[in-house]
Amino acid sequence: MRACQAKLQQHYYCHSTVILNTCAGGCDNMPLFINGLSIGHVPKSLQEFFDRYDFKSSSKRLCCQSCKMHSQDEGVLYVGQREMAVTSPEDGVFNILGTEDATTCHIVVLRHTGSGAVCLAHFDGSGVQKAAKEMLRLVKEFPDSSGRLELHLIGGFCDERGVSAELSIKTLEAFHDIEDDIFLETCCITDMNNIRKKNLPFPNIYGIAIDIKTGEISKASFADHGPDQPLRSARHFTGSEDVLNIYDPKSNTLTIGPFNYSTMDEIDLLCGLPKSFIREHLSTSPEQEPPYFEDHVRAALLQIKEHPEPLKTVFKDGKPHCYKLENKKWKPV
Repeated sequence: MRACQAKLQQHYYCHSTVILNTCAGGCDNMPLFINGLSIGHVPKSLQEFFDRYDFKSSSKRLCCQSCKMHSQDEGVLYVGQREMAVTSPEDGVFNILGTEDATTCHIVVLRHTGSGAVCLAHFDGSGVQKAAKEMLRLVKEFPDSSGRLELHLIGGFCDERGVSAELSIKTLEAFHDIEDDIFLETCCITDMNNIRKKNLPFPNIYGIAIDIKTGEISKASFADHGPDQPLRSARHFTGSEDVLNIYDPKSNTLTIGPFNYSTMDEIDLLCGLPKSFIREHLSTSPEQEPPYFEDHVRAALLQIKEHPEPLKTVFKDGKPHCYKLENKKWKPV
């Protein structure tokens, strides 16, 4: 049981244990820019980074916004943990890209100011370097005549284990190692996103929405997280560490899978755990989790129990689950 707890804590709900890969020399010519100047290298600690670069004003403006609840009626494409999606202002179906439930997780937005193409990802520590390169590739698929690549990072807080801080550095390094010049415009992460409630640290911003037409980013929550949520969440436990692209902007299709995950020996026991146990033992930051945390975890565990071999019983014939938004409702294709 203790081994299962450790695995669940490692893989689920914004609490993946991340490995800090600091830049060790040879990084002076890398292309992450702040205030128009190359940063040369990513500092080894987040404290050193924020001592060197001031993001207090921009972070405060974002944190002080009221949090708007968005509904599917507004044309929302929701991106879950360890997922990404890209589109452009020419998208005829969706108006907003969004994600939430980021505690130690980081929300990453890469946008080209010329084409307006924007990619939103929800990083939990797994597959970060590969995901950064994939985000760049997806954004660059849209034609542009001028403009630049702008990066926005939001999420994390001053958690006791330092998971957020490690993911912050890891994310900065991943984009610093990309060949193209990237301009860091928003960096509301960890220290900049931290508030205290009852003498405990909490993330100020759990979720954001980005207006696909204008590129405006705002503090947000979402009434609907889209189809197949238990299936998508099950992958965080024992599935691939890749950050998956879930959207085809050419056909306006949401695509889930196919992917695999493995079951766990004590899955029956885990599915029957009381809510108090789930919150206390299946999260590394139980106080900061949203109120529906336990229900989402249980739904994902039941998904694994009922479909221990998803490539056989869920993604039949190796085909993904595809959906389109029609009349403000998701319909399978």
